[in-house]
Amino acid sequence: MTEHWLARVVARLSRWRSGTPTEDPEAVARSLGELGLDPFDMRTAREGSEGDLRRMMLRFGLDPDSLPTGWLASLRDAERACAHCLEVGRCRRFFASDEGPEAARNFCPNAEIFEDMAERLRKSAGR
Repeated sequence: MTEHWLARVVARLSRWRSGTPTEDPEAVARSLGELGLDPFDMRTAREGSEGDLRRMMLRFGLDPDSLPTGWLASLRDAERACAHCLEVGRCRRFFASDEGPEAARNFCPNAEIFEDMAERLRKSAGR
């Protein structure tokens, strides 16, 4: 099965951010542009934010690998917020707890986006 396109882009950007010269700089620039990011966003991003974003999405009942492609802008905004978030400690404690996604509303800048996405998916599945 083909790897999800967003996972490929994130992997490509992660390699670029770590300085591993395994990717064509033009391909990286295209990937950044597709996500509405620039090199500054990648240099200032918090390490591990991709995993935290994924875990938070799963807590809201969202499968990051099967979201509609039309949600790219929302995902880009969520990634940017997560990559620069200062609530890492609260986020990690949340992941270690059994609290529901409503508890994330107290600290996660993406909680509202994820709640909206989850609601839209539930409504579309109910058709």
